[in-house]
Amino acid sequence: MASHYGGIPEDVIQEIIARNSIESVVGKYVQFTKRTGQNQFGLCPFHSEDTPSFSISTTKQIYYCFGCHKGGNVIHFLMEIENIGYVDAIKLLAEQSGVTIPESNDEEYQREEKKRKRIKGALLEAARYFYANLMSPRGEGARSYLQKRAISTKMARGFGLGYAPDEWEGLSHFLKDKGYRDEELLESGLFTKGKRGQPVDLFRGRLMFPIFNPMGEIIAFGGRIMGDGQPKYINSPESPVYSKQKNLYALNFAKASCKKQLIIVEGYMDVISMHQAGVKNAVASLGTALTERHLDLLGRYTEEVVLFYDSDKAGQNAAIRGLKMIMHRKQKQSGLALKVSVAKVPNGKDPDEFIREFGAGAFQEVVDSAMPVMDYLMDSAKLQCTNGKKFDAQSYQMLVCEYLSWETNLISRERAANLVSSVLGVSTQSILNQVALAGKERKASEVISVERKTRTQTEVKSTHNLGETATNDELILLVLLSMMGSSYSNLFDKPLVTDFSMGTMRSIAKEYLPLLGTPEGDTNHLLEATHEYVINKRLARDVISECLMTTTGAHDEKSLLRYALDYLYRVRMDVYTRQKKRLAEQLDGMPNGPDKEATKKGLLDTMNYLKYLQEQMKSMR
Repeated sequence: MASHYGGIPEDVIQEIIARNSIESVVGKYVQFTKRTGQNQFGLCPFHSEDTPSFSISTTKQIYYCFGCHKGGNVIHFLMEIENIGYVDAIKLLAEQSGVTIPESNDEEYQREEKKRKRIKGALLEAARYFYANLMSPRGEGARSYLQKRAISTKMARGFGLGYAPDEWEGLSHFLKDKGYRDEELLESGLFTKGKRGQPVDLFRGRLMFPIFNPMGEIIAFGGRIMGDGQPKYINSPESPVYSKQKNLYALNFAKASCKKQLIIVEGYMDVISMHQAGVKNAVASLGTALTERHLDLLGRYTEEVVLFYDSDKAGQNAAIRGLKMIMHRKQKQSGLALKVSVAKVPNGKDPDEFIREFGAGAFQEVVDSAMPVMDYLMDSAKLQCTNGKKFDAQSYQMLVCEYLSWETNLISRERAANLVSSVLGVSTQSILNQVALAGKERKASEVISVERKTRTQTEVKSTHNLGETATNDELILLVLLSMMGSSYSNLFDKPLVTDFSMGTMRSIAKEYLPLLGTPEGDTNHLLEATHEYVINKRLARDVISECLMTTTGAHDEKSLLRYALDYLYRVRMDVYTRQKKRLAEQLDGMPNGPDKEATKKGLLDTMNYLKYLQEQMKSMR
């Protein structure tokens, strides 16, 4: 079953699921606004909407959205929301709930894990190589650069800084002498491929910054040129151990500060200068704008984020993009609790320059005066629309109305609109009316985009060469069976694999039916049995989640047994009616002989069984 992906034992997965209730996990991303019985509703985190269509069932421990039709259990939710694989979702849930996952026996998993360990080993050896070069005579230029930037030897050593000599194969030869193969080097993110296919050093003549994951393991590098050449920075590409959207520079150090606030700046040198000055809760993004994945990562380690952006035009544009993402994320995931504000370093200086000139105390005052996101956006709009002494009121109106439409908190929106009204000389209500119009236009364009995306997500192609259709009756039957638990032993007639449609449904039934009557015969295992199968042009997991969410009425064991038997007979009626039609067609024109007699007998038996099913169903009414 899917639950054995990565070789994680079944009982461990079930313990992880049991310790992570659907309400507690989903509640970190969704604010529930309505409760109906055992179901809770909120705005869907997977698509834009005004009316809550996303729901969870606390009894069945599943989620389903009636808008975009996504569904599953707690593992599937984390896979969707974090955009991670099955095993990574299990590991994240295990970490959050304190469950220890034993070493895997899965051969493929062990091969991948061995490869990741080898790559991490090569990266660690590379860090030693770079540091040794920094401390050697040929690292004199890099040491002088660090001295000019007022970075102490102790701080350089603490952050593992190094120097990559201006050589094409220096690091390559060093690591090969350590026993690393060409294919391992090419996957490490330290090399490009030469004309002969050999590894060629990616970093040459650069000051080197090791990039650590939150656990303190080296997973990549950044390299800065020390002269006037371009590009100023080169960063490792994505690799089996590194993704720039899942990591932040110096988070491994900053998380140890035990502060409830993290400061995000743009450069490695900014971070190091701040840590050296005692501001130890600083991190930096890794050559990319702040993403939703970064917000997820930050949310695990802090309650508040203060953003610093460069004061030039590129920095301001990056700020607007990042803040738009944050505001939209708050709209989609109303459970987002991370507090975000924006700080400005005076006189257009970057944090590194400011902290060296004025010290940590003055910098802390800048942090303390950080502005709420909406205040920053209002100021930014005014600056963007001012050219010397000329103020473009029409452009300002368009910008502020767009920015205000991102704000979901009505009080914050009205407070900002009041400030805008004084600038434009109009009423606050006029501003709010225009904001509502801008919001409708934005949502209309988003809906079109979401609908296109949803169509491509829901009408997926099967990865299995199997039939993909299912009747509503057999879906409901599976769902009722998953609710029975130990009551299954009291079911008068038991389902067979052949009761289900050929293809996907029969594959699911073959895997799931043997679990009925055992602790593994629950809804979670039914969802796990769907793998990545497709039913009626949708992921089977989503289809069955919808059926789980909408199937009600079995409030006691007697009712549940009756409903299950009723649907079992409905399914069989369909199967045997089709069989009757097929046999009748075979008889038509069949020559006399043993085959015809056998077919006649089969048809008669089928008709008698159909009559029996009809009588049974009638007696249950």
